[in-house]
Amino acid sequence: MIRVRGAVTGDARRLASRLRGADLQEIRAVTREDPFDLLCQSIAWSNPCYTIVGEDAESLAIFGVVPDPCAEGVGRIWLLGSDDLVFRHSYIFLRHSRKWIEKLHERYPTLWNYVDARNEVHIRWLKWCGFTLLRRIEEYGVERRPFYEFERVAGVTPAPPRTVDG
Repeated sequence: MIRVRGAVTGDARRLASRLRGADLQEIRAVTREDPFDLLCQSIAWSNPCYTIVGEDAESLAIFGVVPDPCAEGVGRIWLLGSDDLVFRHSYIFLRHSRKWIEKLHERYPTLWNYVDARNEVHIRWLKWCGFTLLRRIEEYGVERRPFYEFERVAGVTPAPPRTVDG
């Protein structure tokens, strides 16, 4: 069984050393920051921010929304997680993901961010949650790698999945 509660800085310490390889790869592609420092910063900047906790009280993932300072009702959604979330708790995580996205939409009618084009698990999850891949950016972040910009607008039914490569 897993549960969701408000995130605290201690959660970042418990999760940073256990992040999924694809999440670490994405962090390195965007920034040179240490994963622990990035998690602490993300927790501090997000409103709201939550931790997904396993039955052993271990942090499985942290997610939140960073408010856009220039646009009311727009937020940059993010999630970083461990392999345990994907391999041991994927069914319950998937079952509740859409509900949590809707909860975040209560405060932010528009949710968006970027995802590493190599992160196939996140891309499938984003599409399953109703996000749309808007465009492919060929050179993003410090490593100048391909990323997709994605978005979900509350109350808008997403178009069927399309290829954004062509």
